[in-house]
Amino acid sequence: MSERVESALQSAAFAGSIEGIAPEDSHALSFALARARDFAVAPISNFRVGALAVGASGSCYLGANMEFIGVPLNASLHAEQSALCNARAHGEQAVRLLIVSELPCGHCRQFLQELWDAPNLEIRVGEHAKTLAALMPNPFAQIRTEGQSLLDSPLQKLKFSEAGPGGSEQSLIEAAAMSYTPYSQSPEGVLLETTTGKRFTGNAIESIAFNPSIPPVIAALNQKNLSFSRKETVNRCLHARLGTSLNHSFALTEAIMGGVDGIPVERFLMECTE
Repeated sequence: MSERVESALQSAAFAGSIEGIAPEDSHALSFALARARDFAVAPISNFRVGALAVGASGSCYLGANMEFIGVPLNASLHAEQSALCNARAHGEQAVRLLIVSELPCGHCRQFLQELWDAPNLEIRVGEHAKTLAALMPNPFAQIRTEGQSLLDSPLQKLKFSEAGPGGSEQSLIEAAAMSYTPYSQSPEGVLLETTTGKRFTGNAIESIAFNPSIPPVIAALNQKNLSFSRKETVNRCLHARLGTSLNHSFALTEAIMGGVDGIPVERFLMECTE
């Protein structure tokens, strides 16, 4: 099975997920977790963390921490967030098991509360397994119901307020429509395009505690990092936000992309259609 995992990781079609690993196959999961850790980007801390989210569909989604030079530390993406963001990008509706190379910090335990079945989520670290409820009793959370949570919330209905970005219009709107923003109602979407024409999208993902929220540019960079094309240069970045939103991350997108690939950000405004 390790050879199969490595083959998937080396495939030009690799996009962050691996199929066919059984939850009880500890050897394959350990190997995949070690390889997930290799995707970490930690130029500040040099602390590399890997994660695997095993979905109800049977697919296994990689996650790794990411840090960005030149912006505040709270722009960092933790491995657990990365794995859940990756699962969400692939349309996974539920995660039954989260395997992490390090014990989840409070930041990540808070972020995981956005799952509708959060208390029952099994988290494995080495030979030890606990539920999220055991790791975070009496959480600060709003109980999310099935169909209204991090992985299975409905699409938002959006359109551009003015002319859209040409051929990238549909992908950018679709990305923004996937935003999980139950607390601010401020959907956003980012589209990255590499020099070879590969595209990666991301959307806003919120936490009730606000700080563990994931901005769309980081969600998009996460998908790029967890792909075969992770080393390609981005030569175009598009960011769309709701025109009436009270918060947005345009400035953060510009700061991060200016530091990553030194490119400007094309800005667009959207409005709700319902």
